[in-house]
Amino acid sequence: MADKIKENKDTPNINHIAFQNQLRGIVDDIKAHQSNSPLKKMFGKKNVNPQVNGSSIAEAVPDNKEAAKLVSALHKEPSNSVARLQLVNTVMGASSAHSLTTNKDMMLQAAIPIYLGDVTQTYLQVVVHAYKNYHEKLMNLHKQNMMSIRSSVLKNVNMSGIDVSDEDQDDTNIKNTEAMMTEIQVSEALIERTDEILNNIKTKMSTSLSREEIEDISSTGKAAASFFGGGGGDDSQNTQKQNMVIGKSVQVLSMLQPVPLLQGAGLDLSKTLQAVDNKIPYPLVMEGRVHQQVLKYFLLRIESGDRTARDNMAPTYNKALVSFRKAMKLVSKTAPKKADLPVLTEFANLTFYGFIHRDLMRFTKDGVLGLVKLGKEAADAAVTVDESFAPLQKRIEKSLNQLDSARQAQEA
Repeated sequence: MADKIKENKDTPNINHIAFQNQLRGIVDDIKAHQSNSPLKKMFGKKNVNPQVNGSSIAEAVPDNKEAAKLVSALHKEPSNSVARLQLVNTVMGASSAHSLTTNKDMMLQAAIPIYLGDVTQTYLQVVVHAYKNYHEKLMNLHKQNMMSIRSSVLKNVNMSGIDVSDEDQDDTNIKNTEAMMTEIQVSEALIERTDEILNNIKTKMSTSLSREEIEDISSTGKAAASFFGGGGGDDSQNTQKQNMVIGKSVQVLSMLQPVPLLQGAGLDLSKTLQAVDNKIPYPLVMEGRVHQQVLKYFLLRIESGDRTARDNMAPTYNKALVSFRKAMKLVSKTAPKKADLPVLTEFANLTFYGFIHRDLMRFTKDGVLGLVKLGKEAADAAVTVDESFAPLQKRIEKSLNQLDSARQAQEA
């Protein structure tokens, strides 16, 4: 299997892996800027990445004194997440007709606090709104550009809601009709999901996470191996604090992973927690879950006409598989506990997903057979703890029988 994710160069406006990497680069620049002396910050203003102090979006409202004040605050302290979100809200509220570039920069600015490790209900709501606005702007511009194309090409495109009065002549930098169609369809699908995502943030998110908490547990000892419950363990204050942060991270990550823009932050968070303690499985489970959401994103792109996304399915699935196989090594299959069920059942489900999409994953016949056997072992172990997973066990048994029958027929 290839291990390199390559996004379609013809669809740069929806390449969220590239956006994730851009956000990581901005965070690195913020950390470098913070290490500068006050004097260097003062005289080095012109050389600062405009994403660091937010001037990239403040330029869209040059006469707005509040925006200028917030840029100055961010230049002094670029990790000030409150000021950054205030800046995004100020620029967003100043006009509903910002350019595509400004909409993209607002989306990135709103995501910076998340990549820094500051995740709250309010921050997530702002970034999802900015993410929705960006994709709506992109979709609207493409539809305007395609109005002159004969109707047969547009038969599957919903042309309602187009703002034909948009006079900014914004350029999406896409001239290829097929690429435009892909960007429209992917954007439309992502927009459709935002209402559900926002509702989940509002109704299901009962905690927040700060970069200080993450830094704190990163500098202390190891979390208890009994995080899942069951068994004793060290009851020290550090252990309790680490387990609390891991528990909060689980909930936070469930809110990040459905948003392609934020999946990189989810992966970074899970890696940080693995570094805190490599003897507990849940950070690996968290990492595997994010990779599964990335799989769904690439599947969406395939369904939207992006043929190149097929090449990303196998390496992304392999990343999820690696995460879960590492987690499987940290639980018992012979004497599993209730706390082991998330690892056992999610690994079993992942193997079943691989079986269903085995052509996309480019498995050899022996490879998929061996994988499903591992999934059956996990499902068998899960059923000894909770019989409600018997249907999962049956599905995997049926898959295994199907593969065995196909092999026997070929050998006959």
